[in-house]
Amino acid sequence: MATYSLLQVSLDQTLDRQTLEEASDSVPSVARADCVRMQRDLFGVLISHLPLEEAQTFQAELKRRGFLTDVVADRDLPTLHEAFTIQRIEIQEHVLCFTDTLGRVQTRPREGLVFVAGGFLTQSKIKHSLVAMGDAETDRPERQTVLPEFRLDFFFWSAPHRLRASISAEGMMFYQQRPMRLRDTALLLGAMMDLQELLPRERVGAGLRRPDTRIFYPSLKSYEEEIRWHFFRLQ
Repeated sequence: MATYSLLQVSLDQTLDRQTLEEASDSVPSVARADCVRMQRDLFGVLISHLPLEEAQTFQAELKRRGFLTDVVADRDLPTLHEAFTIQRIEIQEHVLCFTDTLGRVQTRPREGLVFVAGGFLTQSKIKHSLVAMGDAETDRPERQTVLPEFRLDFFFWSAPHRLRASISAEGMMFYQQRPMRLRDTALLLGAMMDLQELLPRERVGAGLRRPDTRIFYPSLKSYEEEIRWHFFRLQ
């Protein structure tokens, strides 16, 4: 059976949790408890995998409350390519040069760049432990750790279609031959300003256009859903 998503008309739209919860009351597949995550991760795609009738009902209830959406078949939403990990980025006049941790270099023409995304996000990691249950042991999640990260994704027409660089608490990347860590806010902002000039505004992720280094995306899911939203609008 085909399923459907609700997409924001614009990324500038905002939706408070109470409004979302009230609209969700008419949709059997959506519990009020789901609205916390949905509202937090709202970066283009509100919800996916709904039957058509429920998607249309949800859309109508949201519209009644002033929040416009588009109903889109899940099969029509772009799927992101697997990423090829890089560590070094150099912008030259006509090409972009990328180097991975093994020293392998890729030189890509700038005109082949389709989209660039980036920004500050958090990733949640759950620590597991083995707990004795009688004669057996069971895996039990203990606590969730929220880790900050800076991430860049470059998307190209040709393979490999997606190149990614990221910095976590202990890691680094190199931009224009300069090392950058999470604490290097001035260098990161400078790189963000450079990268957003590579393409027109509609082909640059919102997190890359921000003038500060605060956490913008509350999760990896929200970061990637925004990219999918942009790709759908660019089709």
